[in-house]
Amino acid sequence: MKIFNLRDVLPQIPALMLKGKFDFEFEMLPYRAENIRLRKAVNFFIAGLNQFLLPARPLGYPVIAQVEPANYCNLNCPLCLTSSVTKARPKALLSLENFKRFIDECGDHLLLLILWNWGEPFLNPDLIPMITYAKAKGIVVHTSTNGNVSLNELQIEALVDSGLDSLVVAVDGASQETYEKYRQGGRLDRVILNIENILRVRSAKGRTTPRLNMRFVVMHHNESELQQVRELAQKLGVDFFTLKTVDMPLDRGCDLDKTYAPGENSYRRYDYDKETFTRKEKPFVCMRPWKRVTLEASGEVIACEYDYKNAHSFGNIGHNGTLRAWKSKASEDFRKVFNLGNNDSYLCRNCTYKNRIADDCTIERFNIKPAKP
Repeated sequence: MKIFNLRDVLPQIPALMLKGKFDFEFEMLPYRAENIRLRKAVNFFIAGLNQFLLPARPLGYPVIAQVEPANYCNLNCPLCLTSSVTKARPKALLSLENFKRFIDECGDHLLLLILWNWGEPFLNPDLIPMITYAKAKGIVVHTSTNGNVSLNELQIEALVDSGLDSLVVAVDGASQETYEKYRQGGRLDRVILNIENILRVRSAKGRTTPRLNMRFVVMHHNESELQQVRELAQKLGVDFFTLKTVDMPLDRGCDLDKTYAPGENSYRRYDYDKETFTRKEKPFVCMRPWKRVTLEASGEVIACEYDYKNAHSFGNIGHNGTLRAWKSKASEDFRKVFNLGNNDSYLCRNCTYKNRIADDCTIERFNIKPAKP
């Protein structure tokens, strides 16, 4: 049930227009947007035409937004580009003022808000007020964490009360030894404690959200512990356990692929040439410049989350406003070049989404039921 998959959308038109409901999937998790007003529903159909027409100036307004609360992190994961982000641009936290400005401008059109990009979202002290503000606009809100943050009881209660729809928690090992090989600087016991506390408070309040998705990024060094982590997910009683393929920046060479790619082919993001271990090319169609708007912590509106150098900024929310930037001449010029297939910018040349074996980076979902005592 992809948001812009025509086959999935058509049967839902009556429910969307008459009841204001729309079911969709993101990263293999099911969602339901409710209380959708006519204005948002009409924009959804108008914006959907962009994938067929590919205009330089998009029709309608974005229905998906990716917003970066913080562009730095408290861990040092070897493959993550966050360190490159902070080298390319100053460390920043998105201000609550800019976030509210963004939601006030875009909220009446948005179905889904992805509240993370580079960096750890929970390092922003205004994250929970941001979630609450977005939920007041009837937006589905989804965020992610490495779990290595200190959350007190009041913060956990506020998180549960915020209305957050789903929270991804990264758990890439069943033992501290395996876990810290990738999540460098992290502590597995702290992550588990945070999961337990969120579920405890959620249960005490009689709520079903945020739904917790325990995510396991499958790599060569941890794939032997996959089953143990799945059993841990069941023991803890999270809602979902998902497997994600490892994200390996192409510009760092194929040695990283050799080191981190799992041995099991079905867990790999790419198909490799056996002799050179280079990635085999696969058909790939990118709709990012039309489907979503991306806001950096600094306030820049950019073409894609992978533009961590701000090489293709469409404008700044403080100067231009989000929607003006999204339809600016800079954005039109980018889409024109993109349409011609001449976009040799670093973010497209090194894109980790192209040449994938599977359609999604999340490759498997398990619905978890708590283990019986």
